Amino acid sequence: MILYRARFIMSFKMYTRYPVNFIMSFIQPLIWLAPFYFMGKAFSSGGDLVGFQKFTGTSDYIGFLVVGFMVSGYVSAVFWSMGFSIKEEMRQGVLVSNWTAPVSRISLLISKSLYYFFTTTIEVITTMIICHFAFGFTINGNILSAIIFFIPGMIAMIGLGLIVGSLVLLAKNANPIIDMTNFLIGGLSGSYFPIKVLGRGVMFISLGIPLTYVYDGMRALLLKQKSLYPLRIEIMILLISAILFWCIGILVFNKVEKSARNKGLLSEH
Repeated sequence: MILYRARFIMSFKMYTRYPVNFIMSFIQPLIWLAPFYFMGKAFSSGGDLVGFQKFTGTSDYIGFLVVGFMVSGYVSAVFWSMGFSIKEEMRQGVLVSNWTAPVSRISLLISKSLYYFFTTTIEVITTMIICHFAFGFTINGNILSAIIFFIPGMIAMIGLGLIVGSLVLLAKNANPIIDMTNFLIGGLSGSYFPIKVLGRGVMFISLGIPLTYVYDGMRALLLKQKSLYPLRIEIMILLISAILFWCIGILVFNKVEKSARNKGLLSEH
C-alpha cells in the first residue's frame, strides 16, 4: 500500500503542475464527439438512424458514441500508463534505480495505472455531464451493474497492458507501439461503431478480443441496446479473459524483463 500511495501522490503532483490537462478534460469530449454528433444528425431521417438501429436495436447514436468514448478512456489509460511510464523512466534515467527497489516490477506498473484510472474516472464523469447538456446524452440503465460488468474487462486489459509494456521495454520506444495497439484494439472492438458492420472474417477476430464485450455489455446495460450475446455469457467470457490475459501478461513481462536484464539492455537507463 505504501508503494501505491507514493506512486499516486507522485503522479498527482506531476499532473497538477500542468493545469491545462484539467481544462482539456472539459474540452476533449466536445472535440472528439461533436463531428460524430453532427454527422449522425445529417444522416438521420425524422430523428432516427434506421441503418444504425438495425445493427444495434436502438437509434441512440450519441449514447453509443459517448459510452464508447468513456470506455476508450480507460483502455488508453491502461496502455499509456504501463507502456509510456517505462519509456518516461528510461528518458529520466531512473528505470534501473526504481526497479532495484524491493518491490515487484509489475506492482510498479500497476500502481502507475491506478492513478490514471482515477483521473480517467473524473474525466468520464465530466464527459457524462458535458454530453448531457451538449448532446442530450442520458443513461437509461443500471450504473452499478455496468461497473460490475466493467471490472473483469479492465483486468484483462491490464494483462494486455503488461504485454505492451514488454514491447516498449524491448523497442525502447513507446508512442508507435501504444498508438498502434490502441488503434487496432479499439477499432476491432467497436469503440465507435457496431462490429456487425465488419466483414465476417474481421468480425471473427473482433469476437476474440475481450474489449469487444466490454463495449457491447456496457452499452446494453447503460443504453438498453441489443447485445451480441446474452449478458451472462458475455460476463463469463470477460471473467475467463481476465484470468487468461492477467496470467499471460505477467508471464510475458517477467520473461522479457529477465531477458533484458541478462542482456544488459537496462543498464543505460
